[in-house]
Amino acid sequence: MKKKIGTLALTFGLTVSSLLSFQQPTAFAQDDITGSALETEMRAMIAADVIQGYGEGIYKPALNVTRGQFATFISRALKLPEGPHVYSDVPLSSGLATGINSAAAAGIIMGYTPSTFGPNDQISREQAAAMIDRAFNYMQIVREDAVLNFSDSNEINTNFKMSVAKNSRDGLIKGLANSDGTYRFLPKKTATRQEAAAFIYRMLNKMAESEIPEDPGDGGTDGYRVATIQSTGEKTYSKVYTSFEAAKTAATGSNQVVTVNEQIVEMPAGLVWSKPALGSSLTYIYKDASLSSAFTYLPAGQEMKYIEATENYVKVILAGRTVYVKHDEVSLVPLQLIEGRNYYSVNTNGELVHTIYDTVKKSYVSYTMGFAPSFLSQGQKYYSWDGGQFMNTSGNVIGTAYQYFNYLPARTETVYTAEELNRYIDYILAEKQALYNSNPTTYAKYKDATIVSKIKGLGTYLKEAEVKHNINALLILGMAMHESDFGMSKYALERNNLFGIKAYDSNTDAAQTFASPNEAIDALANLYLNKNYINPVGAHANGAATGNKARGFNVKYASDPYWGQKIAGHMHRVDMYLGKKDRGANAYRIGETAVEGVNARVMPGTESAIAYKNNNLGSPVAILDSVKHTDNYEWDKIMSDSATVNEVYIRADLIKELPIVK
Repeated sequence: MKKKIGTLALTFGLTVSSLLSFQQPTAFAQDDITGSALETEMRAMIAADVIQGYGEGIYKPALNVTRGQFATFISRALKLPEGPHVYSDVPLSSGLATGINSAAAAGIIMGYTPSTFGPNDQISREQAAAMIDRAFNYMQIVREDAVLNFSDSNEINTNFKMSVAKNSRDGLIKGLANSDGTYRFLPKKTATRQEAAAFIYRMLNKMAESEIPEDPGDGGTDGYRVATIQSTGEKTYSKVYTSFEAAKTAATGSNQVVTVNEQIVEMPAGLVWSKPALGSSLTYIYKDASLSSAFTYLPAGQEMKYIEATENYVKVILAGRTVYVKHDEVSLVPLQLIEGRNYYSVNTNGELVHTIYDTVKKSYVSYTMGFAPSFLSQGQKYYSWDGGQFMNTSGNVIGTAYQYFNYLPARTETVYTAEELNRYIDYILAEKQALYNSNPTTYAKYKDATIVSKIKGLGTYLKEAEVKHNINALLILGMAMHESDFGMSKYALERNNLFGIKAYDSNTDAAQTFASPNEAIDALANLYLNKNYINPVGAHANGAATGNKARGFNVKYASDPYWGQKIAGHMHRVDMYLGKKDRGANAYRIGETAVEGVNARVMPGTESAIAYKNNNLGSPVAILDSVKHTDNYEWDKIMSDSATVNEVYIRADLIKELPIVK
């Protein structure tokens, strides 16, 4: 609970001042902005590097702006820190990803769904108004409600009306005059680049005039208080305590919490939601109480289990691991104030459904991740912190079983042939085409999916790539379907680019074009998976499976804590359609490393050379066999994560075999 907002306010103020004092040159013979209606605003944003050009003197002020570009403009204007991958239709390697992910983590943008944003859709004036309004919320600048006075107010989306009203009142987004003296807003009209520049320029002006609140600091201006939560949800406060420990000792009731300026900093039980500090887009997760070694991160609004809190940290459970977070990067919600939470259930097909609570929209979204364990029943809600150990609504553990594809190491091989994979691809594309046929407006993106999708016929090269890159073909297919929206994303269709490699913000034509989707798969394998994620000594090596926020690719590959489970869900659906042969007699035994720093040796025995060290606790491994050695240890032969050796040996006592859903 150290002061951070004051520092940010000073920096922000200087930044705004420098923008507003920008002096224009006397002539602009070599650019296309001179004489445009919003020349002053656009030049200020170009000078601040908020908006970039298309070449020397080319800025295209009348060109329409996309949602992804506008999100990036705001991120640059507020100098938001770089954020991780959030949306499945914003490729990790895209130049749009940085701005979009930062804005998403700051709560400035909202996707169409939790996993899709529509970065290439042109942004409407009402959508731009909503993003600007959320930018004020992020900066903790309170603006009073306003009244809409536009003649076309009934055309404005209900969710955006107050944003439009406040921005109009403050002069940030202006209307167009009617002949009768009234004004119209044109909410569905696409914003141009010069209009976007003006919106953001005026936003910064208004922010510079506003007072940014100061962080209360340790103990706050009113010190520590004990709050009693009433049955109505209201809190009543006690006297002031001079220390955290004194207040904690006084909070003896099950409905009592410790607060600082009405912010809860200690409680008996409840949930912890990630809430990045002002000036940051992420909540960082630490391995120990020293808060010195952040190993992963979360965007805003992600759920963790509360264990305890001290004056310096909050101890939580994330993805089954006990970790630590800073007070100013989370929000503590006691049991009495929980409005909704994530849960698991079983559908009529016997599959495990994960339902996620959106703390902003106060609504739920769901996805299917695999078959449900046999100890779960339909019609019941269950909770789990790692997708494997399940509790009933009373908090009692009722069983543990993990999803096969969520922990299946990438070096394994699927039994499915190219023809079988293509058969599934044809099936899923027909399903998407049927959605379009049933509702062309809602599912316009799937028009002609069975003909034009870039994953059509991909099974042949997937099996070749499985050998060439030593990566499971089914895993690559799962990622391709998830990241390219079944081969129907803009980059996939226009550039054979299934993963949006080398796409840039202001010039999408710079996105890399491949001769075929096969080349995009090669790039994914060479530049990402084999280089940094599967490779046990790679920069982001945390286990060679999709995993979660404690193990696997998901630790660093995506901010979405359930990205790995969603990819596993795609793999599950392929396997289920094709006869469940990967999980039948051909299934691998799956374990995980039980400690950090496990030595993987080229042969069994402590005297054998070390092939590599597996540094992450809980890294998934595929167990091929077990052997007894003369050193009196039993050794597990496992599939190597290294590209230079196929099999390695790890002491069996350092491997924990996982119970897997059958």
